Amino acid sequence: MSERLEGLGVSAGVAVGTAVLLHAQTVPVVPKPVPPERVADEIQRFHDARAQARKEIESLRERVRDQLGEQYAGILDAQLLIVDDRRLVSLTAQKIRIGRVSAGWALSEVSGEFLRAFDQVEDEYIRERGGELRDVQQRLLRILGGNQTPKTEMRDGPKVIVAHNLGPTDAIALAQQNVVGLATDVGGRTSHMAILAQALSLPAVIGLHDASSRVQDGDPLILDGDRGHLVLDPEPAEVDSARERIDAHLARETAMVAASGLPAITRDGVEVVLRANIEFPEEMRMAQRFGAQGIGLYRSEFLFLSRAPELPTEEEHYQTYLSIGQACDPHPAIIRSLDLGGEKYFHEVLAQSEPNPVLGLRAIRLCLKRPDIFLPQLRGFLRAAAECRLQLMIPLVTRAEEITAVRQLLKEQAEILRAEGKAANPDVPLGIMIEVPAAALAADIFGQEADFFSIGTNDLIQYALAVDRGNESVSRLYEPLHPAVIRMIRMVVESADRNGIPVSLCGEMAADPRYAGLLVGLGLRELSIQPRSLGPVRQRIRELDGDHLRRIAADAGKCGSASEVESLLAHELAADAPEPVDEDPAMDRNAG
Repeated sequence: MSERLEGLGVSAGVAVGTAVLLHAQTVPVVPKPVPPERVADEIQRFHDARAQARKEIESLRERVRDQLGEQYAGILDAQLLIVDDRRLVSLTAQKIRIGRVSAGWALSEVSGEFLRAFDQVEDEYIRERGGELRDVQQRLLRILGGNQTPKTEMRDGPKVIVAHNLGPTDAIALAQQNVVGLATDVGGRTSHMAILAQALSLPAVIGLHDASSRVQDGDPLILDGDRGHLVLDPEPAEVDSARERIDAHLARETAMVAASGLPAITRDGVEVVLRANIEFPEEMRMAQRFGAQGIGLYRSEFLFLSRAPELPTEEEHYQTYLSIGQACDPHPAIIRSLDLGGEKYFHEVLAQSEPNPVLGLRAIRLCLKRPDIFLPQLRGFLRAAAECRLQLMIPLVTRAEEITAVRQLLKEQAEILRAEGKAANPDVPLGIMIEVPAAALAADIFGQEADFFSIGTNDLIQYALAVDRGNESVSRLYEPLHPAVIRMIRMVVESADRNGIPVSLCGEMAADPRYAGLLVGLGLRELSIQPRSLGPVRQRIRELDGDHLRRIAADAGKCGSASEVESLLAHELAADAPEPVDEDPAMDRNAG
């Protein structure tokens, strides 16, 4: 009889295959004494192992760059930094010298202390970075133990890797060996394994708790990255159903690509511009494949995260934005300035913490307070904007003065760049994210300062309803169709119209075909969504009538609850409703 383990899907898709249980390839380490005359040689052996580890990581980095691009290859830079970390190296050498113990034992003791410190950090993102150290530790111990090439016994046929945890080097290497899915006991949405699984188009589920202790090598499995579960020993009917979903997914993608050149236009001629949300420049290929009319949201924080704890340089910003802008031509690309702080960045980069980071120094507040972080980003952006169509969008705006301050910085930095002999374009559209109630209520004021709006419904809904959608106790109260949310969207659209500026919507709400008609009826003519949702939303808009949608939106504004709005939409639009699309829950989590 089959058994289902529930977890968290971080990369979309369904996989059917046999289990390959990946055990941690640890080398038994004992406190082996080292004679005084051999201490110097043992320290040198440690340094030689570091040199070998560095070569292996650099070689792997090159393969990732060739296959996925520089942004994903940059994930491995953190491991190169760890190999050469002065504190790790000096403490390990000191322990060998003073304790007269083997390099492996000294490394285990020192790195073990660091790992225990990581495990005690409450912040998920920082805790995940402990996996980088663990990856490096295991690589060094393997080399010190005389095992030069890690080996994993791989069976024929499609395989689902099951492990307690996977480091980025594991995920990359295993993706070359007919692996169709990844499943781990632990991990988070921000883990590098999750990011790489998405890049490799591998279905992945994390947070399965004890899957690695319940699965045996060769067990038949179904991995569902859409719904976030792993099915052990599935029944034949379940396997048939999963394979049908895989086939349907492929057929749907083929159809969406074939229709990617069609405009998103209602039956009575209301046209909607569909743009894509991306996290890495390499996702441009997918955005173009599904017919995106440019990029409505590039989340620049992933450039920061891939370099953490180092900060991206001006040149890295420039090259990244230039590559996106050139790939978008002739359509524009909207770059969102850094939207990190608090729980995700303070510990490593800012060396401080906050009691309530969600309401603290983050996003544009952090950028304006830390010019060492913000100015390289603005300078790189200005240089790239001189060569392609770019727009800048600032997140978490609550005061008009924040828009004015950024505009002034753009002007000042453009003048400095020109004085340095570098091309810069300060005359770029400057927009803001509408993602807190204050911004929605003051949209008429902000519209006099900003060149465009982008409504980030993910955060707007959470702030407006005081609901953390990640909290199971209250997640049912996260209601995109809540009357307050609908009224705020209408208010922002009307304010944008009065000020003569464009307005788009870039949260998850835009990616749901069920809501497309309502959004168009509310007056939205631009939507920015994850690439795989472009096809279903385009299809839905083409099935509808603009006048009918305006009447529906007007009626929705009179409803007293989300359930009433849902019933209204179901009744008015059900006849042409397409099948819901299985979404990747990780893709639009930071859209706003």
